[in-house]
Amino acid sequence: MDNLLHNTSSSIQENNRKTNPRYVISGGPGFGKTSIIEELERRNYLSIHEVSRSIIKEQMEHNGDVLPWKNLQAFSEKVFDQRVQQYLHAPANQHCFFDRSIIDVLAYMTKDKLTIPAHFTETIALHPYNQIVFLTPPWKEIYLNDGERKEDFDNANEIHRLLEQTYKQLGYVIENIPQLQVNHRVDFILDTINKNK
Repeated sequence: MDNLLHNTSSSIQENNRKTNPRYVISGGPGFGKTSIIEELERRNYLSIHEVSRSIIKEQMEHNGDVLPWKNLQAFSEKVFDQRVQQYLHAPANQHCFFDRSIIDVLAYMTKDKLTIPAHFTETIALHPYNQIVFLTPPWKEIYLNDGERKEDFDNANEIHRLLEQTYKQLGYVIENIPQLQVNHRVDFILDTINKNK
């Protein structure tokens, strides 16, 4: 994993990420990303929604096997492919906020000790985001799991740690979003972007 990330990081550094309008909001599951995305949309910012839950819902409705608790490798690859499509369809000339990115798949696969296909790292290198990545840190008071989100808080916390580690290894700059009301969390994100223009 470290070698893959090192090779990818070297390639990514060649891209100018400072002016890239594609911003990632990531972090462990259940720590408030969706609420932030919804608030950004209320403020008329373009947002790209998480695909994992929609894949799970679709598979459960059709008795499919591409589920994290049935075929995690196939599920991870499907999530990766759909996130690449999200990236490709996002406009390149306006601010756009992603609820998770292509890179998140690496952290999840690392946690579950899955084989990371070689083309994943090449694809990540060719699809950079803005250098600032916003993470929602662990927040036990708001954490909930459900039929589609099955991780307990400890697992969610470990996922967050691996996400932070993965983004840093790829050369991204982490900004942890404060544990505030959602409108203030969005204010923090927008203020940070403006300060780093």
